[in-house]
Amino acid sequence: MFSRTIATRFATRAAPAVRAAPALRLVGQRAYATAKNAPLAEKLSVNGDRLWDDIHYTAQWSAPSPGGVSRLCADENDKKARDWFKEQVLALGADYKVNATGTQFALFAGEDNSIPPIAMGSHLDTVATGGRFDGPLGVIGGLEVVRSMKEQGIKPRAPIVLINWTNEEGARFFPLLGSSIVYAGRSTVEQAHAATSNDASAATMGSELAKIGYVGDGPNTFEEFPISGHFEIHVEQNTDLEKAGKPVGWVEGWEGMTWYDVHLEGEDGHANTYNMKRRKDALVGASKIVVELEKLAYDHNGRTTVTGLHSRPWGACNIQSKTKTTFCLMHKDGAALEKMGESIMEKVQSIAWAHGLDVKTERTVHLLPGNFWPEAIDCVKRACGDKGMGSRTLTGHDSTMTTTLVPTAMVFARARDGVSHSPKEWTDKEDCAESALVLGRAVLNFDEYLKQKA
Repeated sequence: MFSRTIATRFATRAAPAVRAAPALRLVGQRAYATAKNAPLAEKLSVNGDRLWDDIHYTAQWSAPSPGGVSRLCADENDKKARDWFKEQVLALGADYKVNATGTQFALFAGEDNSIPPIAMGSHLDTVATGGRFDGPLGVIGGLEVVRSMKEQGIKPRAPIVLINWTNEEGARFFPLLGSSIVYAGRSTVEQAHAATSNDASAATMGSELAKIGYVGDGPNTFEEFPISGHFEIHVEQNTDLEKAGKPVGWVEGWEGMTWYDVHLEGEDGHANTYNMKRRKDALVGASKIVVELEKLAYDHNGRTTVTGLHSRPWGACNIQSKTKTTFCLMHKDGAALEKMGESIMEKVQSIAWAHGLDVKTERTVHLLPGNFWPEAIDCVKRACGDKGMGSRTLTGHDSTMTTTLVPTAMVFARARDGVSHSPKEWTDKEDCAESALVLGRAVLNFDEYLKQKA
């Protein structure tokens, strides 16, 4: 199936932007947004015990992280999780492929395999101080949906593809969304392979994927392997659901974010002997940028974070002549996000001039606020029923790449205290099961939507 030519292709959409809420979409003589779940969706149930066991079983593949999971992209623990995923989907009869950026595709036949498959996707990698749910819940929840469909004899009209995307977090290699950004046509395999390690080592994403045997010949782009839609579970990373007493939610859109790299270069010199007025200390300049970033967030009612700070040369007696500062800016309003970027770049130039430093800046990631597709959101909303509510994500996901191509929506699972990227990250067993059920029903609702549309 991976090698076949699919006649039906969706046009590549422009960069994500805020979409106005459309009128209710009519299918036949009824308002589709007010429809109940599709018949197949109503039949579906999931095995919450099995899902819970798999979440905790796969958490064993981690660097030391009491209570949490530290499984960075393309490390040995990531290989073990990937190998487990491969075993599980092959046992279910998947047509299985790995592409050049390490992403795993597990394709399951539908009644009409000429239709581009409906995708469920997330990531098995984590951050260095991660939990058991951010990323893995999306992949393992999708796996539970496939298992349950097969056990219950539910076969959608469209094929289903379960995807484990590579380097979503960007925790080991930057930029983030390392594979989905290539799939969306916003980067290339070569650029993804060249992504450098955040620890300033010589490792690249390409070299480390090759080391664990996960550079494959599967499809890399939407043009090579189109999908009809994309659905993803994620822990909420906020407290809206918790405050409302809701276990699940439909995600209406995302807030904007921008990453910058700022390189400062001064002069080498003796740390003990140089006169203070003579120095061109790049680390002093970088530290002032860090202080300005915190002030920037409060001034613009946004958020900022320094995510990496590298300084050279190492040693006890060296003035720091080279620094690289990586930081992100976040805001719910696109114009305000742009203003934050302009403001901090002015500060960077001023600080560099005041300290006699050469400066080079690069905007590596820029994602304006936007909304997911109404028809896909509606499928999730109906699957949630009265157990859910609408929410927005405050960060990026692989879904923010697929939404540039096809109808995409996300399912939120309630998170305790909104904590994520921490060993304290927690989503209750019942909420994990409910989110997987919503995911499966949303996919089957979308399958029915495609049938009606055809």
